[in-house]
Amino acid sequence: EALGQGLATTGGTSNGSGTGDDGVDVQQLELFDFFNSRAKNVIAPLLKYCHYELQEKGLSPTEKISFLQSSSSISDGDPLQSKLHSLKNETLQTQATSGSSMSQITFRENVIPVETKDLRMALLKIQDLKSDWEEEEEKKNNDDANSSSDDAKFMELLSGYDDAVSLVNKELKQLAALKSGPAVNAKKFQLVNLLGYSKYQKLKLVMGRNEVLTNGIIQTSKEDDEGMTLKHLEEVAHLYDALLQDARAVASLPGGGSADDFDGDSSSAIVEDEFYLEANANVLRLRSLRCYYLARMHAYPVVHKYSEAIALLDQAERLANEALEEIGACDQMEHGDALLESLEKVAAEMRGEKCRVLALSYLSKSSSTGSGKCLLQRLHDYNIPSSPKSIAHVPPKLEPMACKPSFFDVALNYVSEYPVDELERAMEENNGAEAASSGILGWFRRG
Repeated sequence: EALGQGLATTGGTSNGSGTGDDGVDVQQLELFDFFNSRAKNVIAPLLKYCHYELQEKGLSPTEKISFLQSSSSISDGDPLQSKLHSLKNETLQTQATSGSSMSQITFRENVIPVETKDLRMALLKIQDLKSDWEEEEEKKNNDDANSSSDDAKFMELLSGYDDAVSLVNKELKQLAALKSGPAVNAKKFQLVNLLGYSKYQKLKLVMGRNEVLTNGIIQTSKEDDEGMTLKHLEEVAHLYDALLQDARAVASLPGGGSADDFDGDSSSAIVEDEFYLEANANVLRLRSLRCYYLARMHAYPVVHKYSEAIALLDQAERLANEALEEIGACDQMEHGDALLESLEKVAAEMRGEKCRVLALSYLSKSSSTGSGKCLLQRLHDYNIPSSPKSIAHVPPKLEPMACKPSFFDVALNYVSEYPVDELERAMEENNGAEAASSGILGWFRRG
């Protein structure tokens, strides 16, 4: 097609070139002839050969476009890149119009047909965006791509799910004004399940990404010599808090049941099917893990809130046992065996952590009042300290000192030997004066 447009442009320009300068027209004619000969003899056979090779590999039109796009190293503003985007959109429109792809979805044991063209096109676009994001993830794991492109693909995929949700909500608003009936309720049932399917796929994608981040932090801290620091524990607890919110949103998604039992209200009672049981089991698992890491935060040496940590560990252990029972009862749960194995390991860690916190709590209560001193000040003290890591106070603490110590008496440096003779003569003179002043009149002389 591009070759045909070039030939048509060449022919049109050569026919209308008689109004310019003769020298310029001759040069243009030579360039036109050169392009025509190269296009027919070189470019056209190469295009036919490439088209033949792609057909021999059995690639579909969508796979051909993705192959050309991945093999090209041109920028987004290049005409060839824009042509590839337009071809992709045309392919999506053709597939959406024909109904050959994404004509139905399966959600909560119900096969829901996708009747509108716009919604089929949105779901097909999501499918392409998801494949692109998965390719970026593989490149990222192989250290062939940076995280910025991966994040951009991920956000684009989330926006694709948002577009699908908005389309379904728009159709539901159009049906809200209609009176309830068998046909109207059947249509609402389809749209409600499509809404639940779109929201579930988005939440599942976000939860999977957060799970990967959480496991990465835990694995990195285990490989570190210091172990999990307080900052790591805070990050993990925050991620589990976000995961718990998303899991609760999954448990409250609309859909499920049968079209016969649907009364036309999407906010009716929740259907307790296999999907709902799996979602509640996942909620219990995440609640247990969140309580466990919150307990480790409270038991950290800097925080040392051992009573709160013991209460959180008891709650985490109880929730873990309930989650193990619920997950074990869900036979068709996705990655159920892996979740059971990981939760059993964490439950064993909970029991060990509880023993450690109980020991620290006992030591903090039984330590003496003098154990607050540093190691340098209690060299001969055999009581158990509450903070065994305190070796010395830096800077040293102030200690009381005498107000007038002896080494501050500077007058002593100038005192020599006592003059005994002079002191005895002075005492004798003083005694004689006192004897002369005795009597009745002596009392008046003292003044």
